[in-house]
Amino acid sequence: MYRFFKKYFRTFFVLLLTITTSHTAIVAQPPIPDYSRLLNIPKQYSILNSTERIVIDGSDHDHDWSRAPWTSYFSDITTGAAAEKNKQARCKMLWDSLFLYVYAEFQEQDIWASIRQRDVAVFQDNAFEIFINPDGSNYNYFEFQINAFETTADLFLPRPYRNGGYPLGSWDINGLEKAIRINGTLNNNADIDSGWSIELAIPFSALGIRKNMIKTGTIWRMNFSRVQWQLDKADNGYVRKRTQTTGRPLPEHYDVWSPQGLVNLHYPERWGYVMFADTLPPGGFLNEKTELLKLTMWKYYYLQQQYHRENGQYASDLTKLDKLATGLPDTRVSGATVQLYANEQQFYIQGTLPGSHENMTVDHKGEFRIQRR
Repeated sequence: MYRFFKKYFRTFFVLLLTITTSHTAIVAQPPIPDYSRLLNIPKQYSILNSTERIVIDGSDHDHDWSRAPWTSYFSDITTGAAAEKNKQARCKMLWDSLFLYVYAEFQEQDIWASIRQRDVAVFQDNAFEIFINPDGSNYNYFEFQINAFETTADLFLPRPYRNGGYPLGSWDINGLEKAIRINGTLNNNADIDSGWSIELAIPFSALGIRKNMIKTGTIWRMNFSRVQWQLDKADNGYVRKRTQTTGRPLPEHYDVWSPQGLVNLHYPERWGYVMFADTLPPGGFLNEKTELLKLTMWKYYYLQQQYHRENGQYASDLTKLDKLATGLPDTRVSGATVQLYANEQQFYIQGTLPGSHENMTVDHKGEFRIQRR
């Protein structure tokens, strides 16, 4: 699906007789991304606690939705460039003891969907995607896709594709409540539509989160994606536009809440931060020094992958990686320490802020952890 980074991936579950398809990053030697686009602090959003049970009907008419702030409009997945005025998308969230509520709205002049079978590649339609990593480790995260037919696909990834992960399509968001509203006519090319909206209630229990585990101040990593394909009119409806030479569909486009810096949504460290809250914290909740230190550690992680591609082994010290970092943004934090422990086949990077009682680590498998000393 993603050019160079992704291709369709099918996992067969013999006992369940189900097929899961997902967009992945499976190539022998992925091209080196523009690291400078990966070294900026992701976006943040505070999720307000709902005081009422939200009725899932595809609208935001419940009173508490008026309290919830909107995210910024989604922007280009790589560059962060603004979407066209008639293709803007945004969302907002609420929470209570049982559910995470998501409301998303999309401006769209040609509302189209074709897939009705659950748990297939819904992203091959115009679709909305949600990515959730509750513990911020980059491991054990969830992906959810939905189109204008309300067809869904959901899967669990023990680790990102780049680190050898495979999607577990047998996982489902049990108890999910969903509704869609169409402002126009679905699959009718004879008119100009205005847009569509999605309202979801995602049970915390389906994500392995027990009741009362979510408290004010809990922070997750999340991102949202709007997938759009170029369309041609066909009969009364639409089909994906195809190239004249190969007959394949033209590449899809992704607008996301927090830009990834590359056309790959399976870099969880690039997702935004969400905090469960009772009130909106003035100025946000992220600590800039902590985030800059994380970026420094991820910079060395990316450079280690490049060093390994070029030399067949990992670098043994940071000075070798610094030689590859020419021209990259300066993410250093005064007084912070970054240490590399490595041999030819594995490594981990440890970062510590001055006066902190916590160590942050990321290893060669891309797992991020915060450990108290």
